[in-house]
Amino acid sequence: MTAANGWLMAGASIATLALAGCASAPPPVEQMAVSRSTIERVASSPEAVSTAPVELGMARDKLQRAEKAMTDKDYVLARRLAAEAEVDARVAESRASATRGERALAEVRASIRALQEELDRRSRGR
Repeated sequence: MTAANGWLMAGASIATLALAGCASAPPPVEQMAVSRSTIERVASSPEAVSTAPVELGMARDKLQRAEKAMTDKDYVLARRLAAEAEVDARVAESRASATRGERALAEVRASIRALQEELDRRSRGR
């Protein structure tokens, strides 16, 4: 065997092992469960549903596609889609949280304004 043939055989062996590694990726059962529970939790929040419907819809769509990839035994794709679905759900959750924070801030500012007006009235009354 020549050196060129040896390198060719080594390259072919590495390629075969790489393909076998991809084909033998374990099913992402845990990632699917985490993604599913995250989406269910976020979807149960009316605030998330109203403030981030696009992100929540994307999460549901990606989870559905991940489930199809699981059925097709394309575990690499299923894992990626499930992880993306979880991230999309968390983005929806973050938007809802930010909206709650903005509302709370607006209430605090309104209270401060009311207190300032009351102080102004009292100081003018002296």
